[in-house]
Amino acid sequence: MIHYEFPLNERTRKFMRLEEIFLRSESQLSGKGKYKENDLFDTLFNLMGTATRSDLKVELIQEVERQRYKFKLLNKTIKNLGILKKLSSLKSQLEKSSIKPGYYFGEDKFLQEIKARRDSPFGIVWTDFPEMHCWLQSETPESRKKYFIDKFSPFAPIKNAIFFLNNILRSNAINQALIIDDFKYQVKLDSTVKNDLVIIQIHNSPIVYPNLSSNKYAININFLPQKKHTVLAARPLKFKLGIASY
Repeated sequence: MIHYEFPLNERTRKFMRLEEIFLRSESQLSGKGKYKENDLFDTLFNLMGTATRSDLKVELIQEVERQRYKFKLLNKTIKNLGILKKLSSLKSQLEKSSIKPGYYFGEDKFLQEIKARRDSPFGIVWTDFPEMHCWLQSETPESRKKYFIDKFSPFAPIKNAIFFLNNILRSNAINQALIIDDFKYQVKLDSTVKNDLVIIQIHNSPIVYPNLSSNKYAININFLPQKKHTVLAARPLKFKLGIASY
């Protein structure tokens, strides 16, 4: 099964984009390769440009508090009490967090120079940047990894809140198994209900991918062939569809 997710509004899209950046940083920190530091700097600058906005922190605190209120109304099961405790911890972490807005480098002139090089037409090229080449050769892999861990650590409250809220969203999905014959499907929506995410799971035979358009009244899904100019023969297509809201 191939898993697809489609955010239905800008806020959900923002949360999911940040989740992807954080997942990328985790993968890069655990990986190896000659150019992984270049990728880590790119990811760090992406976070500095998106996760430092003050309105994001306010938005996350508001959503965490909204979820706390919702779970307080539910039965006091061990699971729900655990979620409530986690949400309270996330709110406290967010309120205490202090991230300088934008591209704040402090005393780290090295990082500032890397950002300037990254924004140049050729990006970060070692042959034009002997300082970075020296850093890569003289620092141990462990010390370079620690450098990045220290740079990413202030974003931990944002990361933890994003991951937890997105997991709540996915767990709220109402799923159904469907079979169609013409590679098109429409879902009628209740316009009074706010929907945040569409989840589609599809077998990779035939190899097609979903293309989605939506408004508050309906979701339209067209399944298109991965290979361009391929004519899809009429046949049943099985997939799972889930619609979720926070």
